Amino acid sequence: MSKSRTLRMPAQCDLRSVQQLRDEMLAAFGGDSPVTLDCTAVERADVAFVQLVLAAERSAARRGATLTLTNRTTGLDIAFRRAGLDPSAPPTPVL
Repeated sequence: MSKSRTLRMPAQCDLRSVQQLRDEMLAAFGGDSPVTLDCTAVERADVAFVQLVLAAERSAARRGATLTLTNRTTGLDIAFRRAGLDPSAPPTPVL
């Protein structure tokens, strides 16, 4: 297993930032390297960010890697609820 990487998420995780965040996540994944998204600063997130996280989790699982969200905030949990997901439930990657 490769070295773990941590990415700090910005205050606004929304449609405007998704492309840049996607690029950062792709760069962070290397083989089976685990990646952690530190969500301490997230004030607001939207469904585009939730979709990005779910896609990244699936991609990581296919590589044998993991994607973990830490320091979840109320703003992040609201976005997951709006997307119809339980923010406290562990992700279930589709293989």
